[in-house]
Amino acid sequence: MKRIVSICLALAICMPLAGCQPAGAGGGKPQAVTLKITTPPIGLGDVPGVGETEASAMLAVAAERFRAQYEGCDVQFEISRYNYTDEKEQLLDKIGTADAADIFFAGSWNTSAWADKGWLVPLDDIIDEGLRADISEILWNQNTYKGHVYVIPFHQLQNTLAVNKAMMERAGLDAFIPEPDTIAHWSTDDFNTVLAGLKASIADEGAYVFMMYALNSQGDSHIMTLLQAMGGSLYDENGNFAVNTPEGIAALTWLKSLDEQGYVPKGAENIELLDMVDLFGNGQLAICMANLTNLWDYRAQGLDVFPVNFPSLDGRGYAVATTNGLCVFDNGDPEKIRVAKDFIRYLYTDEEVMKYTLGTLPVNDSVMERYGDEIWMLNAYRENSANLTTIVRLDNLNWQGVRDVFYLNIQDLLRGTKTPAEVAAAIDGTCNAALEQGRSSAG
Repeated sequence: MKRIVSICLALAICMPLAGCQPAGAGGGKPQAVTLKITTPPIGLGDVPGVGETEASAMLAVAAERFRAQYEGCDVQFEISRYNYTDEKEQLLDKIGTADAADIFFAGSWNTSAWADKGWLVPLDDIIDEGLRADISEILWNQNTYKGHVYVIPFHQLQNTLAVNKAMMERAGLDAFIPEPDTIAHWSTDDFNTVLAGLKASIADEGAYVFMMYALNSQGDSHIMTLLQAMGGSLYDENGNFAVNTPEGIAALTWLKSLDEQGYVPKGAENIELLDMVDLFGNGQLAICMANLTNLWDYRAQGLDVFPVNFPSLDGRGYAVATTNGLCVFDNGDPEKIRVAKDFIRYLYTDEEVMKYTLGTLPVNDSVMERYGDEIWMLNAYRENSANLTTIVRLDNLNWQGVRDVFYLNIQDLLRGTKTPAEVAAAIDGTCNAALEQGRSSAG
């Protein structure tokens, strides 16, 4: 798996003002508008015709193309890139100052809290029927807060699981291998059969059947998805965690049984997601998480792998997607807000810009359809959008707080210091306390 190393230096791209745009009132040149766009180092994968690239490079290309055709005013862009750990200093502390960002490109993890504080502008007025229909409602819902869309999703990572095909064949599990270039769909019972067969066929003490990790919060959404394996839902109708149910307890019992039966690495509470990815890449793990970008990487390494959805009782399985997209900060300048919205809407009309979504996975069904025959597995993941489940909600006003406590409960499960029922109650208690803290902080 390629890893994009965060760089602490900010990259500033300032494009000089272009030639005269259409004249304003009285035949004079319209006043120039400068938009500041900022983003953390978000990788866009191996984009066809471009290569490995990041969001900041895409935004620079998009800005040039937008300026070349825009007739609303003379517009200049300043594009900066900052390290994730510097978000407070480089983004939030600048709100209300002359250095404040006008457009932000990133995930929707914290934007609900910003929307609640009035820092963001609703973007519903630039979503026409065509754009709305072109993106899954689950993805729109992930970017909606109190009935308004605050983030327009640009690309996604649709997470499934990846399976080592050679290990399946050695275990005699050919019946569970899907047709080439498709995603497998196994029920929870199917998973149990596959895991048992793989375990029986693995003689190497350094090889394992299934991923498991709880050292930190990385990959916590994958573990949350597994908590639905017995038919339960992660949330109740009010958006609160609801794992302390018969179905949730059964799922936790199942996860603990994977540890007890030796399907997962010993001491998984001390292992992180990247350790599992490394084991899988080395052929020492049969099943690990994956998205389309990971699958391309594994194939480049010479691994023969296929994807499978996370388990569900009905056999369709679950996939979980996270999105990155664009939002607009309200800096009190209606003209800047207007031009910022025009820029964002323009992106979805420019085929060259939309190609930058092909290094990960587009959110637009039309883009996936257009390039589905050219890019391996793109059609399969497009069709699998029907099996998306919601993990991250924009109305969770303290998602980082949830992440800070969720994995600690999984540690208790794996260590055996709490029973599955006790862990279910603790997940609801600690995660909902974090959500309530966010609501109280937002007022």
